[in-house]
Amino acid sequence: MAKTFEQFHFSLIERDQPDLLEAKMSREDWLRAKFGVRFDFQHQGKPFSWVPQNWAGDYVVGIIERQKFHVVRTPPNDGAAEIEGSFWTGSMVVIDPRNIPGGQGVAVEANSNVGQPSAILSSLVGHMNAILPHQYAIQFKALFEGGSFWRFAERHGGQLEYVRFKFTVPNMIFGAGGGVKQGLRRIGSDTNAQEIEVKIESAEGIDANSEAVKEGVAYGEEGNASVTAKSLNGDRWSSTKQKMTAKVQSVLDLPKAKVEEVQEWLKQALNREQDSSDSGFDNPDDWHRDN
Repeated sequence: MAKTFEQFHFSLIERDQPDLLEAKMSREDWLRAKFGVRFDFQHQGKPFSWVPQNWAGDYVVGIIERQKFHVVRTPPNDGAAEIEGSFWTGSMVVIDPRNIPGGQGVAVEANSNVGQPSAILSSLVGHMNAILPHQYAIQFKALFEGGSFWRFAERHGGQLEYVRFKFTVPNMIFGAGGGVKQGLRRIGSDTNAQEIEVKIESAEGIDANSEAVKEGVAYGEEGNASVTAKSLNGDRWSSTKQKMTAKVQSVLDLPKAKVEEVQEWLKQALNREQDSSDSGFDNPDDWHRDN
């Protein structure tokens, strides 16, 4: 059985708080510290819990867990009566907290018994951001496959009515974006903005192949912007409907696998490139820890 993980990216915006109560930390250390402890939060008025796992090595792993109630029946000797039962279910979340190319990536397991990954992540992040003494505010965007945007633009002759970007102010030195990233960083510094929305529009059509659009889409592909577009004939495209996912084979009792195998599995959940020949295994079901 395979698990499906939806892909996101965290951006950590440093808050301008002279009365900050906690010692300053790097973004990596902060993510490890804040997601390394159990806490409860609300999602759509229902209680959820973040339960950290201590076997993740380079990564931060937790389970977003909730209790669900349903009607069950008692055993035959008890008359098969209907009673209310409950069970616990959860979605695994994998975070790469490192300040490296591709770092601050987030993978959230899709589990219909828990809820939509983006909606649950929004509630979790909202809970974290509401704790004002925190040094950072978290923004997140879904990763998307930029090729779908360019196929949309090509179908419409490279001329679009508008392209709208909702950018997160950059906090990492790596990645695409070029002049777009520099401009966003400058505006964010001048205004204390966490997000910046830009709409490029013309009733006669804008050039989708312009450098500004190329840089914006490339920056968005890395999880730093959501992108929407409309063609001159009214067709629409949205990055939120082009979510990037990764499928990995389920592994029973993953924490007991070899360390390097656990790291490889988590890397795959984050949709990272990997060389399976370096891992020394072919079938995840065969993973085990040496005795």
